[in-house]
Amino acid sequence: MSNNFVLVSRRRKHDRRRNLKKSTTTQGTSTQDCEIDPGLVCTLNKTLIEVRDTSFTKFLLNRLTESLTVLNCDGICEIICYGLGRFSQYRSSKYQLALLLYLKERYDARVYVYDPAFCSKETQILRTLHLEIVETNEEGKRIVKTQRDKTTLVYMPHCSRQLTNNFLYANWGSGLSNCILLTNSFSKIVDSCLHRDIANTAGYILRIQPYVTEIQLENSFVYEEVFNDLNVHIFTKEDLLKAPSDFWNFREEPRYLTDEVEFVAAAR
Repeated sequence: MSNNFVLVSRRRKHDRRRNLKKSTTTQGTSTQDCEIDPGLVCTLNKTLIEVRDTSFTKFLLNRLTESLTVLNCDGICEIICYGLGRFSQYRSSKYQLALLLYLKERYDARVYVYDPAFCSKETQILRTLHLEIVETNEEGKRIVKTQRDKTTLVYMPHCSRQLTNNFLYANWGSGLSNCILLTNSFSKIVDSCLHRDIANTAGYILRIQPYVTEIQLENSFVYEEVFNDLNVHIFTKEDLLKAPSDFWNFREEPRYLTDEVEFVAAAR
């Protein structure tokens, strides 16, 4: 990847800024007339340069290489990313986006992103960078594709456990072996909460934990809060076959006790 983004600015005929609400409706429909913010582009350029050569990024790449070997995969065909947050405002979001862009280039992967918090100028930049905007709030329930010798990376930096739980529900079964999850540590989620609370808010995480391989990442990044608690999780076919014969039969869509759950917004 080159050290700079290549973005083309365009002028808007009218200034029609609007606030996007968290919803399941189509987003970013006004971005075609949105002017690229050169200051934000400059900041992202610098952030990418910082991220790409860090020991954390190199360590992550090594762990992803090990994971692909274990899964008998040649590479990553697509990346699904939820919860980047407002990268035009927050430091953590900027660096998390920079890592996503580096991984996109490293694996020549198709990238899908969603966060209801994105504003129009952020959506425009993401599209100019050839990231595909998911138009509706899937609440994490996207089913990964099966592609020969390739896998899907699911990148959810600092997202709620309910979002991860929803993803597991949607892919419950042998299809979990088709993905790598770069998410908050499963083991920490389970160990840090009462069993009753985990069962209610993250039952699928609790059930799958005995059959997941969690690969710990050394958080050596200069800003500790950016990637803290993130680990790599893989599901080998051998481990999934160890589950009891009726393990996969119960697959009920998660229901949570409150509508206040932020399925996509990253915790900051």
